[in-house]
Amino acid sequence: MDMVIGEGVIANRFSDYLLQSKYLIFAGSVNDSAIRDENTIQKEEIAVKVALSSHPDSTFVYFSSCSILDQDVAHTPYVQHKVRMEKLIQGSVKSFLIFRLPQVLGLSDAKSSLVNYLVDAISNQKPFELWENAQKNIIDIDDVHEIVGEALRRKICLNQIINVASTHQTSVLQLVREIEDFMGFAGNYVLVNKGASYELDVSEIKLILSDLNINFDKDYIRTSLSKYFGHLITSPKLLSVIVPTYNEEHGIEEFYRRTKDVLVRLAPRFEHEIIFVNDFSTDNTFQKLKLLAQADPAVKLINFSRNFGNQIGITAGIDFSRGDIAVVIDDDLQDPPEIILNLIAKWDKGYKVVYGVRPKRQGVSPLFKLTAKLYYRLIGSLSDTKIPNDTGDFRLIDRVVIETLKTMKEENRYYRGMVAWVGFPQIGVVYKRDRRYAGISTFSFKKYVNFALNGLTSFTEKPLYFSSLAGLFITTISFILALVLIVSKIIDPSISIRGWTSLTVIILFFGGIQLLSAGILGVYISKIYREVKGRPLYIVESTKNIEQLGND
Repeated sequence: MDMVIGEGVIANRFSDYLLQSKYLIFAGSVNDSAIRDENTIQKEEIAVKVALSSHPDSTFVYFSSCSILDQDVAHTPYVQHKVRMEKLIQGSVKSFLIFRLPQVLGLSDAKSSLVNYLVDAISNQKPFELWENAQKNIIDIDDVHEIVGEALRRKICLNQIINVASTHQTSVLQLVREIEDFMGFAGNYVLVNKGASYELDVSEIKLILSDLNINFDKDYIRTSLSKYFGHLITSPKLLSVIVPTYNEEHGIEEFYRRTKDVLVRLAPRFEHEIIFVNDFSTDNTFQKLKLLAQADPAVKLINFSRNFGNQIGITAGIDFSRGDIAVVIDDDLQDPPEIILNLIAKWDKGYKVVYGVRPKRQGVSPLFKLTAKLYYRLIGSLSDTKIPNDTGDFRLIDRVVIETLKTMKEENRYYRGMVAWVGFPQIGVVYKRDRRYAGISTFSFKKYVNFALNGLTSFTEKPLYFSSLAGLFITTISFILALVLIVSKIIDPSISIRGWTSLTVIILFFGGIQLLSAGILGVYISKIYREVKGRPLYIVESTKNIEQLGND
C-alpha cells in the first residue's frame, strides 16, 4: 500500500514518502475551505479511520489547517472536519504528528486555494471581491516539505500539533498587487471593507527554519509566483532525464512508470524528455525501449554500436539533451525517481548542481559499504577537486553545466568528478538508496575496481609522486644504514656483516616499489595514449524520437 494518501499539492509533493514504511502521510483531498459537500467530507473521514487501523506501527502524519485558529471560520464544515480529524488521530494511535498549514503556494489544477484562485482570476480577467483588510499567512509547498522532513528526521514534537507557516503575514491586497506586477496587467476586482488577521505561533519550527536557511523576506512571494506560474507568461522549462541502461529488461518498464508519474506531477511547469542510452544490451532491453518510445514521444532512445560503458552512456545523454536542466539517474530504481522533486526544489533556490547523497544504502554488503566509504575519503584527500563523499551519478545539472561538460572530451571519464570540477553553486540532497527493483547488477567487481582506479587517476596526479617520495625515503634510510655499517667496521674491523635474509627482503622490497611505480606510470601513459588517438567517445547505431537532434 502507498504510504501517501490524498490528492493535490501536498500529496504530490510528498510522493518521495510513497514506498517507505515509517510514516503514513495523510494529505487528504478535502482542501477547499469553502467546501459544503457533506458526502465528500464523510468519505475522507472514513478514509482517515481506515488508514489509522491499517498501519498501527507507522507514525501517522496528518496535514490539518491553521484555519482552526481563525474564529471567523470556526463554524464552517471545513474547519469542523479538521477539528474532528485531529481529535480522532490523537485518540487512535500511539505515534502521530499533526502539521497545521496556512495558505500553501504551489502548482495545482484546483483553483480553490487562495493564490491559485487569484492567479486564475487575474490572468483571465474574472471579476472578484478583494477584502482589503484580510491578512494571510503564505508558505511555499517546497518549504513545507523541507520543514516537515526535517521535523520527522529530528523526531521533534512527536504526538503534538505543529504550525508550519511563515513568520510573516501578507495582506491580500499586497498579494494581489504582487500577482498583478508578475502577470503584467491589472485584475478585475472590487475592494470591500472586510477581512481580519490572526497570529500563528511558529516557535517550534524556528530552529529548523534557521538551520534550513528559509527566509520569508520581501521577495518570498514573488519568487514562489515565478516558480509555479512562470509558464503562464513564458514557455515551460524542459527537463531532460538521462538514463544509461544495460541489460535491465526486468525493471525498465517499472522504472519508466515511476519516472513518468513524477514528471507528470511537474506539468505544466515543466515539459520533459526521457533519454535512454542503450549500451548495447544483450537481453530484451532495447526491444522494450523501442516499444516505450513508440508509445510515448517524450521517450528518446540512443542505441550504441557496442558496449562503451556507463560513463560514456551518461556523456551521450548529456550531448543529446535539450533541457534547461537534466537529471542523470540509473534505471535499477536504487535511486528513487521521486527524489527528482527534491533536486528541483534545490535548483529553484539557485544551485546549478544538486547531487544525491546516500549515506544509507540497502542491498549491499557491509564490506562494500566500508570499501566505498574509504574510497571516497581517499579520493577526496588526494584530489585537488572537492568530490563530495557518498555520492553517485544521480544528480541534477543546470544548462550552464551541461554546456560546459559538452566541451570536455576526454576519453577517461569520471562523471561525478567532472561535475565537481566545473564548479558553480552545488549542494547535496540526502536520501536513502533502495535495493535493486529486479535482476542483478551488471557492474562486476572488476568493473568497480576499474571505475575506482579511473576516478583516482583522472582527478589526481599524486600517485605519480609516489615513486619519487618512496625513492627519497629509501635512499635516506639506505644512506643512514650504510653510514652505520661503515662506522661500525672502522671501530671494530673484526665485525662481519651478516644479514643475507634481510638483504633478500630489501631487494624484494625495492623490486616491489619499482614495479608499483612503473605500473602507476604505465596507467597514466596508457591514458595519454588513448587520449591522443582522438577517437570518438561513442558510436550511435540508431536513434528513436531524436533524429532531428542527431542531425543538428
